[in-house]
Amino acid sequence: MTVDVKTALAIAIISLGSASLAGPPENVRDSKLVEHATSRLAQIDVTVMGDEKATTGLTAADFELRIIDKLVPHFIVDDFCHRAPEAPDTAIEQARTAVATSTAQARSATTTTYLFYFDMAHLTQVGRQTAIESARELLPKLLTGHQQAMIVANAVELKTITPLTSDRARLDASLAALVDDVNNFDPYAATESLRMAEIIEVMATANPDIPANRGLRGSQVTSSGIHEALKLARRYASEERWRQERDLRRLSMVLGRFADIDPTKAVLYFADTMRQNAGEHYLSYFGGTNVAGVSGKPVPAADAIQFDAATGALALDRVINDAAALGIRFYTVEGQGPTGDLSPIEARGSASNARGGARGNQTGPTVNSQHVHDAQDTLVSLAAETGGRAFLNGVSARRMATQISGDLSCVYLLSFDPAGFPQDAPLAVSVIAKRPNLKISTRGRLVIQSDAARLTRRVLSAFAAPGGNANPSNAALRVGLFPISYASGKFKARVQIAVPGSAVPTTKWEIGASLVARGVVRQDGSGRIELVRPNVPIVYEQDMEFSPGEYDLVAVAHETETDTMLSQDSHGAWPKLDDRPVSIGPIAVSQPRPGGFLRNGVEATQGAVIVSDGEPLRPESPTAVMALVCRSHDEKRPLHVVRTLVGEQETPVGTTELDLATERCAQVVDLIPEKTMGAGRYGFVLRVLAGEDQLAETTRTLVVQN
Repeated sequence: MTVDVKTALAIAIISLGSASLAGPPENVRDSKLVEHATSRLAQIDVTVMGDEKATTGLTAADFELRIIDKLVPHFIVDDFCHRAPEAPDTAIEQARTAVATSTAQARSATTTTYLFYFDMAHLTQVGRQTAIESARELLPKLLTGHQQAMIVANAVELKTITPLTSDRARLDASLAALVDDVNNFDPYAATESLRMAEIIEVMATANPDIPANRGLRGSQVTSSGIHEALKLARRYASEERWRQERDLRRLSMVLGRFADIDPTKAVLYFADTMRQNAGEHYLSYFGGTNVAGVSGKPVPAADAIQFDAATGALALDRVINDAAALGIRFYTVEGQGPTGDLSPIEARGSASNARGGARGNQTGPTVNSQHVHDAQDTLVSLAAETGGRAFLNGVSARRMATQISGDLSCVYLLSFDPAGFPQDAPLAVSVIAKRPNLKISTRGRLVIQSDAARLTRRVLSAFAAPGGNANPSNAALRVGLFPISYASGKFKARVQIAVPGSAVPTTKWEIGASLVARGVVRQDGSGRIELVRPNVPIVYEQDMEFSPGEYDLVAVAHETETDTMLSQDSHGAWPKLDDRPVSIGPIAVSQPRPGGFLRNGVEATQGAVIVSDGEPLRPESPTAVMALVCRSHDEKRPLHVVRTLVGEQETPVGTTELDLATERCAQVVDLIPEKTMGAGRYGFVLRVLAGEDQLAETTRTLVVQN
């Protein structure tokens, strides 16, 4: 799923239409997606360094705190410093020390939460392998007690590999499986050297005798070759800038998962080719008038690359601001290490470029390392601005763990009333230690989130990583669909999002759904349902169109009175009709229920609720089974559709004759009366025949509770 998906849905939720079962329906009403006023404190985490005497028992009197150069006179100091006890002299002291050490370890174990974030789209093949290996080595060194960690991979889609957990074995197993998981791999970074080689090859097109892996002298590069190479560089730079914006937005959205987690919080961000000035390194292949032009005005292609690269800093700044708002430190890791590929391209300022340029890369005549330097500078900036560290050029996991643990082992939290300071804007932070022999380090900025921005961040994070917070209540949110029809190359289905009733008498649920196919949002919808009675199910339904192939349905539900947030991601596939003579689409099983329904904007108090695979059916209620039967373009014969219920014995359910001479699909619906099935497991078998030939068969398992 892409950033566009989550952003579109979150924006949709912010501007919801409204429907209420407590009174007359209204066309549009303010969504009220704003939290009530709170007295939440702003917080700055400060790492203190020095001997035990210098770092013990610090109070507000030992710090000077300034926000945008304004002295903060009153703040609270919380001690998160975990010191090793001195060696005891007696057995009694040894026993006391053991208890104290155990207590300190337990305390330390609950104060750090880690996110292992693999930006696969910006990891080379070597970097990907090394990053996963480093993460596996880091786990036992960082999670020494009950610290929690979460693993997220950003590839073609954004995926939560492991929700937040303190189970080291589970985390390690997920990392081990990630090595060969082709579904969480993106070849973009791995093919960067090919794009570089193609540009230099285009430069040499006017002189085919020049090998592409050699530097070009100025006399060997023609103006036509430069022009075409700049056009190609522009195209590749534009793609990199688009990916950078998308992937940093994804990262920013995932950070919202840490909004309600106590300090300290750290992100281990693995990447090789993420650049805040995305695409600008392509200009290092050219120099002098090739970029600036004879008049000194940049040529159009170069000007476009420079403009896009300059705006790329805004995307990185957004991530830094989100980290500042949530108290998150970034520890950035260059996966590829010192063996990263260098491109066989002339450096700006070398002999081939005649005049050189302002950002000269004075490397050898056959190697350009600007792309490496730009990526490393970005990792350094991201770490420094959030109070973390950058690990470049192959730093060992042992050294990384030592430095990360050292940073987080002695932290003081400075909390103050943010009243009077601007909200939702970066504020410069200055912390000075007043105690002698004490050194401190902290982040360079703070963002004080408004209540509205904080809630929006939570909604965005729910779309970015559905279920990623391992909240068991997420399982209560169910996503399904009723297949309806097929026309003009599209399937039509009714998407349903269901939430069980709440014990709270008055509830206001805001629900959104997005259909994602091939990484792009295709449709989305949202609505509000208000109830004044407890224990009434909430059901939102919206008709959507689906293309053949795989899809994802992403749903988020927010209850505004109790501030409950649920999210779920459902994956499925529609058949490609010409792959086989007859195809059967997804099968929906449902039972009638009273509840608060919002169906395509229309209210109802009764409807059919989809029953998920493996979910028990209620024997006292009738059961509806709905399917879509489709033919290929060449299959013209009449179709005979037979449905059978198989338990201890076979029971015919229905038969239908379909003549699809002009239509490609037909809906088949069966109603199994109540009390037809006793407790147990059944197979609902659907077979499609043409004459004596069986063309398709599928089975849906039904479970009936006692």
